[in-house]
Amino acid sequence: GDRMLAKTMKIAEQVNFLTVEVSSSFPGTVPVTSQEKMAFDGKESESQINHSQEWGKKFTVKLSADGQTVTVNSIIHKMVPSPYHVDVLEQMVVYVTEVWKLSNDGKSISVQANAKSNLFGGERSWKTVFDKAN
Repeated sequence: GDRMLAKTMKIAEQVNFLTVEVSSSFPGTVPVTSQEKMAFDGKESESQINHSQEWGKKFTVKLSADGQTVTVNSIIHKMVPSPYHVDVLEQMVVYVTEVWKLSNDGKSISVQANAKSNLFGGERSWKTVFDKAN
């Protein structure tokens, strides 16, 4: 139930915030749905991922002056098995920047994401395009 893994995303626009509902899953698993309120006030928000105490996220959201771009900066933490010691858990912290851009025709939103972690080397980036459904 995280935006980084989303297969579908439902966005409801309000005056000063977005409500974002995502559905995601790994192959062979049941989809998980979660919902977040993304306020444009620049204040830090916090949520749990997959309704677990072991996975959490803090994030800020900024809307561009023209209303066409949203930037989300997140810090995600989760407990994961240590390499070579699967019975020992350690905290992984992932820093993610997402830049959401509404297409000129309003029929799609592209999300450019960049992530780096304390446990995997380097930076990872990817782009996802969500097409508007009726």
